[in-house]
Amino acid sequence: MRADSPGHSAKYGCYSVMNRETHKIIDLQLVQSNEVGGSYHMEKEGLKRSLALLEDRGVKLDSIVTDRHPQIQKFLRDKDIQHFYDVWHLQKGVSKQVDKVAKEKDCEIIQRWHPSLKNHLYWTASSSKTGPERVAKWMSVINHVQDIHTHEDPLFPKCQHPDRISRDRSKWIKPGSKALYKLEKVLTNKRVLKDVQKLSPHHQTSSLEAFHSVILRFAPKNYVDELLELLFESIFPDPAPYVEEVLKIPIPDDQCAQFQRPTKEEALAGFVSRFSRGGV
Repeated sequence: MRADSPGHSAKYGCYSVMNRETHKIIDLQLVQSNEVGGSYHMEKEGLKRSLALLEDRGVKLDSIVTDRHPQIQKFLRDKDIQHFYDVWHLQKGVSKQVDKVAKEKDCEIIQRWHPSLKNHLYWTASSSKTGPERVAKWMSVINHVQDIHTHEDPLFPKCQHPDRISRDRSKWIKPGSKALYKLEKVLTNKRVLKDVQKLSPHHQTSSLEAFHSVILRFAPKNYVDELLELLFESIFPDPAPYVEEVLKIPIPDDQCAQFQRPTKEEALAGFVSRFSRGGV
């Protein structure tokens, strides 16, 4: 979903669905925050509407790739739809934690491994067929950074790189060190391991993110009225055939409509000037 403002202050959210095999946008849903009780719930509502539309059109889903939005996870799990996570979003979160521990005293060596950890996560996702296999490959990196290349998990018993003797022994993280303890704590966090299981092996959301970037160049905030004017006055010489359908679209009330305005007397009674306040 792309919102019209950052954080949880957005009024509108535009939910986009892309077919990752054809790289074509197949649906767009515009959600207003007060329709769903706040901006945090707009993404789930956008997905619900898109799935309902696809179901009505007879589209059968093989799987869906999204970020790790908690509401989306639960919704798709309840719908029994195969759900994968985009690798970049997980890598971004893990990288922040790795950067943080690498700045601690006696942990500077972790920074040397940071690029390799990113590559390893992408390789883990693309080379695995099952969730447990992804976890086994991901956890093998804890041994690898110690120059240990055989592993206890039978799903991935040995590193796949050629055997070789390293000339630079200083790059390996020492067993029992603070750096190894901190790194292992980040990489084997329960939430991380749970998310690694669901990493998308092939399709990612990068193309959709690129689409959103293009839209941002041409669609300023609160752009709905401008797009409608362009659509009906420039694109359609005769909008009459479309008016009836457009009028069927339910438009939610303005956000201010959900608040009860006080009377003038009530407002004056509740007003306290800065001159009449007591001492603080």
